Amino acid sequence: MTTINETPLENLRAEIDSIDDQLLALIERRSAVAARLAGHKAASGALKYRPRRQAEIVARLEKQADGLPAPAIRAIWRELMGHSLQAQTRTEIVLFGTGDRAVLEAHVRAHFGSSAPIVWASGVADALHRAGSSEAIAVIGGPLPELTPPLRVCDIVSEDGGATLAWIVGRVLPQDCAVPYAHISAPEHGTQPSKSGWAPSTWRLREAQQMPSYPDPEALAHVERRLSRTAPLVRVPDIMLLRAYLAKVSAGDAFLLQGGDCAETFAEFSADKVRATYTLLLRMGAMLRGASGTEVIHLARIAGQFAKPRSSHSETIGGVTMPSYRGDAVNGALPDLASRTPDPRRLVDAHRQARVTIDLLRAYAAASYADLPEVQGPTGLRDPVRPVPMFTSHEALLLNYEQALTRFDEVSESWWATSGHMIWIGDRTRALDGAHVEFARGVANPVGLKCGPNLDADELLRLMDRLDPDNQPGRLVLIGRFGAANAAKQLAPLMEATRREGKQAVWTTDPMHGNTRTAGRFKTRLMSDIMAEIGTFFDVARAQGVHPGGVHLEMTGCEVTECLGGSVNIVEEDLPKRYLSHCDPRLNGNQALNVAARLAELLAEEAPAERSAA
Repeated sequence: MTTINETPLENLRAEIDSIDDQLLALIERRSAVAARLAGHKAASGALKYRPRRQAEIVARLEKQADGLPAPAIRAIWRELMGHSLQAQTRTEIVLFGTGDRAVLEAHVRAHFGSSAPIVWASGVADALHRAGSSEAIAVIGGPLPELTPPLRVCDIVSEDGGATLAWIVGRVLPQDCAVPYAHISAPEHGTQPSKSGWAPSTWRLREAQQMPSYPDPEALAHVERRLSRTAPLVRVPDIMLLRAYLAKVSAGDAFLLQGGDCAETFAEFSADKVRATYTLLLRMGAMLRGASGTEVIHLARIAGQFAKPRSSHSETIGGVTMPSYRGDAVNGALPDLASRTPDPRRLVDAHRQARVTIDLLRAYAAASYADLPEVQGPTGLRDPVRPVPMFTSHEALLLNYEQALTRFDEVSESWWATSGHMIWIGDRTRALDGAHVEFARGVANPVGLKCGPNLDADELLRLMDRLDPDNQPGRLVLIGRFGAANAAKQLAPLMEATRREGKQAVWTTDPMHGNTRTAGRFKTRLMSDIMAEIGTFFDVARAQGVHPGGVHLEMTGCEVTECLGGSVNIVEEDLPKRYLSHCDPRLNGNQALNVAARLAELLAEEAPAERSAA
């Protein structure tokens, strides 16, 4: 008998040709059977794609094989099954991922074979829409929202080491899914949805206003992953403490003093600047407490206020059109294209400065009260003087940053935005079905809502139901910003509606944003307008039987010349002397104390009325 080694080369080639002929006949026969299967599958309304069946076929053949290695079996039969799927019906693979496109596409191609037509979606919502409305399979490389049947996670795309690279989503029946959704490990931090259908990433399915357009999605994804691995900036027990304090404000037993920079910057950051803001808030709070006996909650606009909404995406300077400056967390203020291009690495710089700022606030609080003597309490015993808590707040504008810093707390069984103690939604981003409301509704922090001239009572109540469905005291802070001329007319129906519906939200006033005007080439604000809107806020609250719960100010401890008026009278000619803000004009220290003095008078007037009513 002739051995293999002695068989002539021509005979071996002929044998291979014969095997190839048989393989071709079998493959064509397999494709024909697969095509006939299409009719039987059509009745279910699901995709022709059956990932569990495919996985079982590969596993069975791997077990039967004698010499062929498992990776070769997987590669060959994935290719065959991909062709079979396309023989049944043309099925698109719709990709969306925040990482390296080439890497994701290569792994998807290996998973589905070369015959599958691959297209890229514009976003997660686009990919899922195609998967739900056409013969398409969505592959999502990144955060995944909760899915509504018949869309299901039916399989995963794995890296060579076995780690999950992307979700495979389609109209697949539960019994046909290769891996149950509950057993899949999330590829990104914080993507598993809650019972309410919310996850830190579900905002990505909604329209997001005022978000920067980053030219390098891969760089943005890298920054998000980096931030998601950092420690929380603030502690969950401290956020809970703020909620408890705000519940006292809701009950009419305290007043919220919120203030700080319009927008924090990297270049002007210093320990002295942080201390100036800290000290100014304490001085203002002492004035309010001393005049009225009201407990004051100190909430700084700090350690996160690095971005601002803008009225236009771009501006033209010197004949060159460039992105608008949106704050140091997004781009630079210099009027050139390189500086104005959004850079996700700035989010890391903002996070670093926020952490240092919070550490400084804690240090100042400890130093300010460490040496104070004990005082005699009502029982005659010596009670220690307690430090005044200083909480942090910012507008949750950059949702990539917020999601990356959102953490699940096992004790409270809740998600918390650990970027700050309180976050707020701006007047330009409060769309009921928008991304910012979607994000804020799922975190357990106190949430502020800016209420501007275009907000009517019905919309406000719908927003409150979305953000605070359980009507919990301390959860929601409504921040009116109408302008002195419009406050009386526009605030009254909103306050009336919240009182009528028994809402527990805190009402505060922002007398800054509705009172911006132009003087020459400078944006400015008049102290007379600011004082007038504050007075109107108290008048309307008293008339509506609502507690005037607080004030929200853009201010700085630095001696700037950005707002007109005040006891140290600043006139228009003074504006250029110390106009340092990159965005909106701020009260300086003396002007902020003028506001505090007026607030102290108004609160002192409220206190006797409240005692009489009691």
